[in-house]
This record gives sequence, C-alpha cells and structure tokens, in this order.
Amino acid sequence: MDKERAKFVLQSYRPDGEDANEPAFAEALELAARDRELGEWLAVERAQDAAFAAMLADVEIPEDLRDAIFGVLEGAQDQPAEFDADFVGALASVRAPEGLRDQILGAMEVEQNVVEMPPRHKRGFFKAAVWTTSAAAVIAIMVAVGAFFAGAGGNALAGTTPKEVEYSAIAMLESPFFSLDLQNDRQAALYEWLDGKDLPTPAQLPKGLQDVKGVGCKLLEIGERKHRGSLVCYKRNDKVVHLVMMERTAINVDDINGLDTACQKCRHCDKNDEWAVTRWADAEHTFFLLSKMDPSELAKVF
Repeated sequence: MDKERAKFVLQSYRPDGEDANEPAFAEALELAARDRELGEWLAVERAQDAAFAAMLADVEIPEDLRDAIFGVLEGAQDQPAEFDADFVGALASVRAPEGLRDQILGAMEVEQNVVEMPPRHKRGFFKAAVWTTSAAAVIAIMVAVGAFFAGAGGNALAGTTPKEVEYSAIAMLESPFFSLDLQNDRQAALYEWLDGKDLPTPAQLPKGLQDVKGVGCKLLEIGERKHRGSLVCYKRNDKVVHLVMMERTAINVDDINGLDTACQKCRHCDKNDEWAVTRWADAEHTFFLLSKMDPSELAKVF
C-alpha cells in the first residue's frame, strides 16, 4: 500500500477506532506509524474531523421549530404559496455557526480521489465505503439545507396575493442570508441603479421617507412568473423601513387603494406581530411598506 492509497483509506477511519482491526485500516495505520509525513497528515485529519464534529454539535435548533413546521404544513395543500413563505420563515430562524460552510467544503474533498482497493481488502473496504457514503450523504444534506437557507435570503417572493407576498417578504428580510444588491445612503443613487435595470421606483413617496437616508436596494422576482420588482430600504429614527414595489399586474390588488389610505391601514402582520405593514397601489404599481416597529410608529411615516 502506498501513501496515497493509505490516505484514501484513513479518510474513512471512524473516530471511535472500531475500524482499527480491519485489514485495510490496519495496513494504512501501520504505514502511518512508519512514515512521518503520513503520520503528521493523519494527526491533522483527525483534528479536523474532531473540530468538524464539534461545530456540528454547536448548531442550535430552535425549540419551537418542529411545531412551527407542522403548523405551516396544515395549510400546505390549499395555500401552497403561503406555505412556502411560512416554511422559509420557520427555517430561517436556524443559525449555523460561523465557519461551518468552509468545514463542509473541506470535508467534501474526501470524495475527490477514488482509489480502487485490492481484492484482499474488499471486506474491510466495504465498511469503509459505507462509512464514507454515509458521511457524504450527511454532508450533501447539509449543503442542500444551506442552499435552501441561502435561497430564503435571495430575491424571490412567493405568492399571487398581497398577504402571500407580505409573508414572503418578511421571511426574506429575516433570513440570515439576506443581502442587498446595492448599498448607498443616497436615495438618488438607489433610484438611479433601479432605473438602469428598468425596475420600479416610487413616483410618490410618503412624506416621512422623502428626506431620510437610504440603506440599499435589491432586484426582486415576484411569483411563479418572476415579475420583476424592487426593494428599497430607508433609515428612519434608527429603524430600517423596507419598501417593496412591483407592477400592478404581478398580483391581485383589486382591494388595495391609493397612498392616502395607507396611513389608516398600518397594522401588525398577522403572521409575525414584530412587523408593522401597510400597502397601497397606483395605476401602474403596487407598494408594500414593512418595518420592525409598532403600527402607530409606521403611520407617522405618512
């Protein structure tokens, strides 16, 4: 057995030492004991495995996550878009420890080089292969979950009704992966960026947002047809106010009135009472205003 083959075998060596008596592992361990370079590599490999295991153990799952997921599953068949938004919101509360992504990608390198084992080691290799495959499956699941979380903080808003879009927008804004396409405290710079991409900008802005600093903006895609929309974030009294804009045809807005009625309709979101929300529409666009504040405070924006 050469060093490269020994490395491949030892990458599947279980931390509890149960594989030590398997012929393939025994031979690889014997070579590591004789070869200083291989022995040092094995020490680093075991240390990384231990750190990776410890990091996974640090992932905190919210106590109410199970109930939250089952709760949104109840309405999944009748209201799929609303279910999507609620499900994203429930999972977005999970916080992975810093550095977990790098650890996962590092662990995936185990699968890059496949070395064929000699026939006499097939029995031992079968156990090693099962262990490696199981580890790879866990890693694949974690990467998929990570991708799901990243999608939650992306630019897609689910739904075809105002409530569905509202819930989805809050899930996006609360995601740990949420980010803006452009950050700038000048409103003019934000609108110029949106205009350059042929995205909606506010033709009429509430008085309380006209002279405040911007935070940033983002391109949005609304619903299954991916209608293009905009998000602009403002800073008012140390609170961030989020304005979501889309073409009026993107969703059903027959029951939404003009800007002059938005002040009276400021309310808590009925899916997340940490958020105050209101909405209005004009001839061409629909607007949603959202912020983590009391509805009475949001009403002062108008």
